[in-house]
Amino acid sequence: MYSINKYLFKEFKIAPGHRANYAILCNPEFKEKQWGMKYSPANDYSREYKILPLFLHPQIPVRYAEGTDMMHKDNNSVIGQNYLVISHFEGEDVVEYYKKKGLTDQSEIGRVIQYFSSAMLPLHHMHSKGYIHSDIKPGHLILNPVTGTMALIDLECTIKIGEIICGMSKEYAAPEQKEMIRLLRSGESEKSVLKKIRMDASSDLYSVGLIFYRVITGKLWQEAAIPPNEINKDIPDKLNKVVLGLLEENPDNRIQTAEAFKTELEAV
Repeated sequence: MYSINKYLFKEFKIAPGHRANYAILCNPEFKEKQWGMKYSPANDYSREYKILPLFLHPQIPVRYAEGTDMMHKDNNSVIGQNYLVISHFEGEDVVEYYKKKGLTDQSEIGRVIQYFSSAMLPLHHMHSKGYIHSDIKPGHLILNPVTGTMALIDLECTIKIGEIICGMSKEYAAPEQKEMIRLLRSGESEKSVLKKIRMDASSDLYSVGLIFYRVITGKLWQEAAIPPNEINKDIPDKLNKVVLGLLEENPDNRIQTAEAFKTELEAV
Protein backbone atom coordinates (compact mmCIF):
# COMPACT_ATOMS: atom_id res chain seq x y z
CA MET A 1 0.00 0.00 0.00
CA TYR A 2 1.22 3.49 -0.89
CA SER A 3 0.29 6.79 0.69
CA ILE A 4 0.84 10.51 0.24
CA ASN A 5 -0.33 12.51 3.23
CA LYS A 6 -3.50 10.67 4.34
CA TYR A 7 -4.37 9.46 0.83
CA LEU A 8 -4.02 5.72 0.16
CA PHE A 9 -3.52 3.87 -3.13
CA LYS A 10 -2.54 0.35 -4.10
CA GLU A 11 -0.26 0.87 -7.11
CA PHE A 12 2.53 3.27 -8.00
CA LYS A 13 1.91 3.94 -11.68
CA ILE A 14 4.29 5.90 -13.88
CA ALA A 15 2.80 7.09 -17.18
CA PRO A 16 5.56 7.43 -19.85
CA GLY A 17 5.30 10.73 -21.71
CA HIS A 18 3.13 12.30 -19.01
CA ARG A 19 4.33 14.80 -16.43
CA ALA A 20 1.90 13.38 -13.86
CA ASN A 21 1.46 9.93 -12.41
CA TYR A 22 -2.03 8.85 -11.39
CA ALA A 23 -3.64 6.57 -8.82
CA ILE A 24 -7.19 5.74 -7.72
CA LEU A 25 -7.58 6.38 -4.00
CA CYS A 26 -8.80 3.62 -1.72
CA ASN A 27 -9.30 5.39 1.61
CA PRO A 28 -12.07 3.61 3.54
CA GLU A 29 -13.96 6.89 4.01
CA PHE A 30 -14.29 7.34 0.22
CA LYS A 31 -16.67 5.55 -2.11
CA GLU A 32 -14.96 3.05 -4.42
CA LYS A 33 -13.25 4.82 -7.36
CA GLN A 34 -14.61 8.19 -6.20
CA TRP A 35 -11.32 10.11 -6.10
CA GLY A 36 -8.06 9.95 -8.00
CA MET A 37 -4.68 11.56 -7.37
CA LYS A 38 -2.21 13.13 -9.76
CA TYR A 39 1.28 13.14 -8.28
CA SER A 40 4.78 14.09 -9.35
CA PRO A 41 8.04 15.02 -7.62
CA ALA A 42 8.54 17.93 -10.04
CA ASN A 43 5.19 19.14 -11.38
CA ASP A 44 3.29 21.79 -9.39
CA TYR A 45 -0.52 21.45 -9.33
CA SER A 46 -1.38 24.68 -7.54
CA ARG A 47 -2.42 26.40 -10.78
CA GLU A 48 -4.81 23.61 -11.78
CA TYR A 49 -6.21 23.54 -8.24
CA LYS A 50 -7.15 27.23 -8.60
CA ILE A 51 -8.59 26.77 -12.10
CA LEU A 52 -10.86 23.78 -11.46
CA PRO A 53 -13.53 25.66 -9.39
CA LEU A 54 -14.16 27.94 -12.38
CA PHE A 55 -16.09 25.08 -13.98
CA LEU A 56 -19.02 23.01 -12.79
CA HIS A 57 -19.72 20.18 -15.19
CA PRO A 58 -20.09 16.41 -14.64
CA GLN A 59 -17.44 15.71 -17.31
CA ILE A 60 -14.80 18.03 -15.78
CA PRO A 61 -12.98 17.00 -12.58
CA VAL A 62 -13.87 18.43 -9.19
CA ARG A 63 -10.93 19.30 -6.94
CA TYR A 64 -10.58 17.89 -3.43
CA ALA A 65 -7.09 18.75 -2.16
CA GLU A 66 -3.55 19.62 -3.23
CA GLY A 67 -0.19 19.89 -1.56
CA THR A 68 3.30 18.49 -1.15
CA ASP A 69 4.22 15.55 1.04
CA MET A 70 6.33 12.42 1.29
CA MET A 71 5.17 9.30 -0.50
CA HIS A 72 5.39 6.14 1.59
CA LYS A 73 5.32 2.48 0.67
CA ASP A 74 4.21 0.27 3.57
CA ASN A 75 5.16 3.08 5.99
CA ASN A 76 8.65 3.50 4.47
CA SER A 77 9.56 6.88 2.96
CA VAL A 78 10.08 6.82 -0.82
CA ILE A 79 10.17 10.32 -2.35
CA GLY A 80 8.53 13.71 -1.91
CA GLN A 81 5.58 14.36 -4.22
CA ASN A 82 3.38 17.24 -5.28
CA TYR A 83 -0.20 16.00 -5.52
CA LEU A 84 -3.70 16.95 -6.60
CA VAL A 85 -6.78 14.98 -5.52
CA ILE A 86 -9.64 15.16 -8.02
CA SER A 87 -12.80 13.25 -8.89
CA HIS A 88 -12.02 10.02 -10.73
CA PHE A 89 -13.39 9.18 -14.19
CA GLU A 90 -13.57 5.54 -15.22
CA GLY A 91 -12.33 4.91 -18.76
CA GLU A 92 -9.23 5.35 -20.87
CA ASP A 93 -7.47 7.48 -23.46
CA VAL A 94 -9.79 7.47 -26.50
CA VAL A 95 -6.99 6.80 -29.00
CA GLU A 96 -5.63 3.87 -26.98
CA TYR A 97 -9.14 2.44 -26.76
CA TYR A 98 -9.50 2.43 -30.55
CA LYS A 99 -6.00 1.16 -31.14
CA LYS A 100 -7.14 -1.99 -29.35
CA LYS A 101 -10.68 -2.11 -30.70
CA GLY A 102 -10.19 -0.88 -34.25
CA LEU A 103 -12.88 0.49 -36.57
CA THR A 104 -14.82 -2.26 -38.26
CA ASP A 105 -18.11 -0.92 -39.59
CA GLN A 106 -20.56 1.95 -39.84
CA SER A 107 -22.12 1.17 -36.45
CA GLU A 108 -18.79 1.76 -34.69
CA ILE A 109 -18.37 5.08 -36.48
CA GLY A 110 -21.80 5.96 -35.10
CA ARG A 111 -20.50 5.31 -31.59
CA VAL A 112 -17.43 7.46 -32.24
CA ILE A 113 -19.77 10.30 -33.25
CA GLN A 114 -21.71 9.78 -30.02
CA TYR A 115 -18.53 9.86 -27.92
CA PHE A 116 -17.16 13.05 -29.49
CA SER A 117 -20.59 14.72 -29.30
CA SER A 118 -20.45 14.00 -25.57
CA ALA A 119 -16.97 15.55 -25.31
CA MET A 120 -18.31 18.81 -26.71
CA LEU A 121 -20.51 19.32 -23.64
CA PRO A 122 -17.69 20.03 -21.16
CA LEU A 123 -15.71 21.86 -23.84
CA HIS A 124 -18.64 24.14 -24.61
CA HIS A 125 -19.08 24.75 -20.88
CA MET A 126 -15.44 25.80 -20.58
CA HIS A 127 -15.60 28.04 -23.64
CA SER A 128 -18.84 29.66 -22.42
CA LYS A 129 -16.97 30.73 -19.28
CA GLY A 130 -14.38 32.50 -21.45
CA TYR A 131 -11.62 29.88 -21.19
CA ILE A 132 -9.90 27.38 -23.47
CA HIS A 133 -8.24 24.12 -22.45
CA SER A 134 -5.25 24.71 -24.81
CA ASP A 135 -3.75 21.25 -24.20
CA ILE A 136 -6.27 18.80 -25.64
CA LYS A 137 -4.68 15.47 -26.56
CA PRO A 138 -5.82 11.83 -26.42
CA GLY A 139 -4.83 11.35 -22.77
CA HIS A 140 -6.98 14.33 -21.79
CA LEU A 141 -10.17 12.90 -23.29
CA ILE A 142 -11.16 9.90 -21.17
CA LEU A 143 -13.69 7.61 -22.82
CA ASN A 144 -16.13 5.51 -20.84
CA PRO A 145 -17.77 3.26 -23.47
CA VAL A 146 -20.28 1.96 -20.90
CA THR A 147 -21.83 5.41 -20.39
CA GLY A 148 -20.99 6.65 -23.88
CA THR A 149 -19.32 9.77 -22.51
CA MET A 150 -15.90 11.40 -22.54
CA ALA A 151 -14.45 13.43 -19.67
CA LEU A 152 -12.19 16.43 -20.22
CA ILE A 153 -9.28 16.33 -17.77
CA ASP A 154 -5.89 17.93 -16.99
CA LEU A 155 -6.68 21.65 -16.93
CA GLU A 156 -3.24 22.85 -15.85
CA CYS A 157 -2.68 24.74 -19.15
CA THR A 158 -6.17 26.27 -19.28
CA ILE A 159 -6.15 29.98 -20.07
CA LYS A 160 -8.61 32.80 -20.67
CA ILE A 161 -9.51 33.26 -24.33
CA GLY A 162 -7.03 35.69 -25.86
CA GLU A 163 -4.21 35.10 -23.35
CA ILE A 164 -0.68 33.82 -23.90
CA ILE A 165 -0.56 30.02 -23.69
CA CYS A 166 1.35 28.52 -20.79
CA GLY A 167 2.01 25.13 -22.33
CA MET A 168 0.93 22.73 -25.09
CA SER A 169 1.42 19.21 -26.43
CA LYS A 170 3.20 19.83 -29.72
CA GLU A 171 1.79 16.76 -31.48
CA TYR A 172 -1.80 17.97 -30.95
CA ALA A 173 -1.34 21.74 -30.94
CA ALA A 174 -3.12 24.06 -33.35
CA PRO A 175 -0.96 25.94 -35.90
CA GLU A 176 -1.53 29.25 -34.10
CA GLN A 177 -0.30 27.73 -30.83
CA LYS A 178 2.93 26.64 -32.49
CA GLU A 179 3.31 30.06 -34.11
CA MET A 180 2.76 31.81 -30.78
CA ILE A 181 5.52 29.75 -29.18
CA ARG A 182 7.81 30.37 -32.16
CA LEU A 183 7.34 34.14 -31.93
CA LEU A 184 7.88 34.19 -28.17
CA ARG A 185 11.05 32.15 -28.49
CA SER A 186 12.31 34.50 -31.17
CA GLY A 187 12.20 37.31 -28.61
CA GLU A 188 8.96 39.09 -29.48
CA SER A 189 7.15 40.64 -26.55
CA GLU A 190 3.87 39.14 -25.35
CA LYS A 191 2.09 42.38 -26.26
CA SER A 192 3.36 42.18 -29.83
CA VAL A 193 2.50 38.49 -30.17
CA LEU A 194 -1.06 39.04 -28.92
CA LYS A 195 -1.59 41.64 -31.66
CA LYS A 196 -0.81 38.93 -34.24
CA ILE A 197 -2.31 35.79 -32.71
CA ARG A 198 -5.49 35.18 -30.73
CA MET A 199 -6.23 31.90 -29.00
CA ASP A 200 -9.91 31.01 -28.89
CA ALA A 201 -12.30 28.05 -29.03
CA SER A 202 -11.23 27.12 -32.56
CA SER A 203 -7.74 26.30 -31.26
CA ASP A 204 -9.20 23.62 -28.98
CA LEU A 205 -11.35 22.35 -31.84
CA TYR A 206 -8.33 21.87 -34.10
CA SER A 207 -6.83 19.60 -31.43
CA VAL A 208 -10.12 17.71 -31.19
CA GLY A 209 -10.02 17.32 -34.97
CA LEU A 210 -6.56 15.74 -34.84
CA ILE A 211 -7.78 13.23 -32.27
CA PHE A 212 -11.00 12.48 -34.16
CA TYR A 213 -8.99 11.95 -37.36
CA ARG A 214 -6.65 9.53 -35.62
CA VAL A 215 -9.53 7.54 -34.11
CA ILE A 216 -11.40 7.05 -37.40
CA THR A 217 -8.34 6.48 -39.62
CA GLY A 218 -5.68 5.09 -37.30
CA LYS A 219 -3.31 7.66 -38.84
CA LEU A 220 -1.82 11.01 -37.87
CA TRP A 221 -3.08 13.97 -39.93
CA GLN A 222 0.24 15.69 -39.30
CA GLU A 223 2.09 12.97 -41.24
CA ALA A 224 0.00 12.79 -44.41
CA ALA A 225 -3.05 15.14 -44.38
CA ILE A 226 -5.10 12.65 -46.43
CA PRO A 227 -8.91 13.06 -46.33
CA PRO A 228 -10.31 10.54 -43.83
CA ASN A 229 -12.54 8.67 -46.30
CA GLU A 230 -9.55 7.94 -48.54
CA ILE A 231 -8.15 5.87 -45.66
CA ASN A 232 -11.36 4.43 -44.19
CA LYS A 233 -14.05 3.83 -46.83
CA ASP A 234 -16.72 3.45 -44.14
CA ILE A 235 -16.55 7.16 -43.32
CA PRO A 236 -19.60 9.00 -44.73
CA ASP A 237 -19.00 12.04 -46.93
CA LYS A 238 -20.72 14.32 -44.41
CA LEU A 239 -18.41 13.18 -41.62
CA ASN A 240 -15.41 13.55 -43.90
CA LYS A 241 -16.34 17.21 -44.49
CA VAL A 242 -16.92 17.84 -40.77
CA VAL A 243 -13.50 16.51 -39.78
CA LEU A 244 -11.77 18.49 -42.52
CA GLY A 245 -13.69 21.53 -41.26
CA LEU A 246 -11.90 21.17 -37.92
CA LEU A 247 -8.48 20.78 -39.52
CA GLU A 248 -8.32 24.05 -41.46
CA GLU A 249 -4.95 25.73 -40.93
CA ASN A 250 -6.55 29.16 -40.84
CA PRO A 251 -8.62 29.40 -37.64
CA ASP A 252 -11.11 31.72 -39.37
CA ASN A 253 -12.02 28.89 -41.76
CA ARG A 254 -12.55 26.25 -39.05
CA ILE A 255 -15.72 25.15 -37.32
CA GLN A 256 -15.80 27.85 -34.66
CA THR A 257 -17.57 26.42 -31.62
CA ALA A 258 -18.00 23.15 -29.76
CA GLU A 259 -21.76 23.57 -30.09
CA ALA A 260 -21.50 23.93 -33.88
CA PHE A 261 -19.28 20.85 -34.10
CA LYS A 262 -21.75 18.83 -32.03
CA THR A 263 -24.61 19.95 -34.27
CA GLU A 264 -22.63 18.99 -37.40
CA LEU A 265 -21.84 15.55 -35.95
CA GLU A 266 -25.45 14.88 -35.07
CA ALA A 267 -26.47 15.73 -38.65
CA VAL A 268 -24.16 13.09 -40.16
